[in-house]
Amino acid sequence: MENPSGWKVAVMAFLQRFGEVMGGIVLGLLYFVLLGPVALLSRLLSDPLRTRPPADTAFQPWAKENETVSAAQRQG
Repeated sequence: MENPSGWKVAVMAFLQRFGEVMGGIVLGLLYFVLLGPVALLSRLLSDPLRTRPPADTAFQPWAKENETVSAAQRQG
């Protein structure tokens, strides 16, 4: 094989660098376009710490009857 001429080497170097840059841009866009909505929906619809009361149980909110020390001591 013959050695490539100077302009071919320059074009190949440019195309390689251009491909690396465009690959990063395309993969970054795919990451945010595909993973972004999934993460947003997951965050809005899930409750991993179970901070919301379940809708189908007999959950009762906290009754603030023993907020002071003397009220708590009167429990019997």
